Amino acid sequence: MASFIGLGNHVYIADLEGACNSGMQSNAFVESQILSGRIKYGLAVGTDVAQAPEGDPLEYACGSGAGAFLLGRDDLVATIEDTAAYSSLTLDFWRRDGIHVPSHFGRTTVEAYIKHVIGAIEGLLMKHPEVSLQDFDYITFHQPSGYMPMKTCKTLAQDKIPILDNPELEDRIRLTPQFIEERIRPWLKVLDTGNTYAAATLVATCDILDHAKPGEDVLAVSYGSGAYTIATWLHVEEAITRKRGRTPTVQDYLNRRRDISLHTYRRLMRFKQHSIRSKLEMPRIVATIEPYNGHTLTFTLCNGCHRVFYPPRDRCLEYDCKGPVEQRTIPRNARLLSIDKPTVREQFVPTFDLLKEGKVLIVDAFASELVPGMELESVMRRLDDEGKAGLIIYGPVYRPIFRTKALIKEAEAKAVTAKVLAT
Repeated sequence: MASFIGLGNHVYIADLEGACNSGMQSNAFVESQILSGRIKYGLAVGTDVAQAPEGDPLEYACGSGAGAFLLGRDDLVATIEDTAAYSSLTLDFWRRDGIHVPSHFGRTTVEAYIKHVIGAIEGLLMKHPEVSLQDFDYITFHQPSGYMPMKTCKTLAQDKIPILDNPELEDRIRLTPQFIEERIRPWLKVLDTGNTYAAATLVATCDILDHAKPGEDVLAVSYGSGAYTIATWLHVEEAITRKRGRTPTVQDYLNRRRDISLHTYRRLMRFKQHSIRSKLEMPRIVATIEPYNGHTLTFTLCNGCHRVFYPPRDRCLEYDCKGPVEQRTIPRNARLLSIDKPTVREQFVPTFDLLKEGKVLIVDAFASELVPGMELESVMRRLDDEGKAGLIIYGPVYRPIFRTKALIKEAEAKAVTAKVLAT
C-alpha cells in the first residue's frame, strides 16, 4: 500500500491479523508511534472481505470494504481523547489452516461480542469518572450485522444490567431508547455494506465524521473474535468544517452500490474459484484511452516472464529472468476512445499482452454504460494471478470517474451555501 500511494522506502509498515479488530488496532499502533515522537504522520487502514460457508447465517451479512484514518499532531479534524481495551481468550470463531471459510459457535459469538463491547466501555468510564455513556453525541459499535449492535443497546437499556464487571457503573452506562434511536441506530452502515469485518468500525466512524460538528464527542467500539475490543473516544475539532469535502463521503460510496441477483452472486463465487466457465460468463472490459490532464503513472513490463510490475522496477523480480524490462507510462486520468469486443479466444489473452498493445482494463462498470469521451480515473486492482501457489499481480486499471465528481459536487454545495450566507 505504501508503494501504491508513492510514500517511498523510509516508511514503517505492518500487516496486522486481529480478526475484525485489526483496523482499529492499527489505529492504536499508529497513534502510539506519533505520541512517542517517532513519526509525524501515519495511515491506519482496515480492509477485509467477509467469507462464509454457503447457506450459513454468516453468508447473509457478508460484505467487503475498507476504511482509513490519517493520523498526525497538527490541524486535526478530531482528537483521540482516550482509548480502553478489553480482552479474553474466547474461542468462539476460528478458521484452521487450509480451510477457506471460518467456523463459529453461533449464539456464543453474540454473547462474547456483547460482553467485550460493554467491557471496553466500562474500562473507559472507569478512567473518566466525570463521563457517562449518554454524554457522547455519536456512538458506533462493531457491526457484524445490524442485530448484534442493537442487541448490545438493548442490554444497556435494561433497568438492571447483569453483565457488568463493575455494577457501580450501571447508572452511567445505561442508555435510553430515545438515545439509541437518535445517536446509535443512524450509523448502522452494515445494513448498506454488509459485514466488512476489519473495516466495519472505521467505515461507521467515517460516516459519523461526515456529519459531526466541532465540539462533539464520538465513541467507536471495535471488536475482534478471539476476543478483544477497543473503545476509542474522539473529540471533533474546528478543522473538520474546513476539511470536509476533500474526500468523497461514505454516502458517496454507498450511492455507487449495485444490487445484484442471487444468480449473479453465484457467478461471482465461481469466478473467485477460478472457474473457466465464469471467465466466459464475466469477460473483462478492454478499452483504448487518451490522456487529458498530463499526470501519468509508470509501470514495468518484463518481456522475459511476461509479468506486470507496479510500482515500476529496473529489473525483473525473478532473479534468473533476463528480461529485458520496459517502462510504460499511462495517464492518471483519461478519456475513453473505444471498447473492444473480444472473441471467446481473446477473452483469455493475458493482461501483459493487452498492456503491451497499449490497451487497458476497465472495472466498476458494465460495458453498456461506457461511451466514447467518458472520463476515467486510474485505480489499483488485481490484474492476474499465477495459480493457487503463484504471485498475485497488481497494477493500474480504470473506472468511470468517481472521486473527482464527488468532490466537485461537495465544492458546488459549499459555494451555494456561501453565496446564500453572503446574501
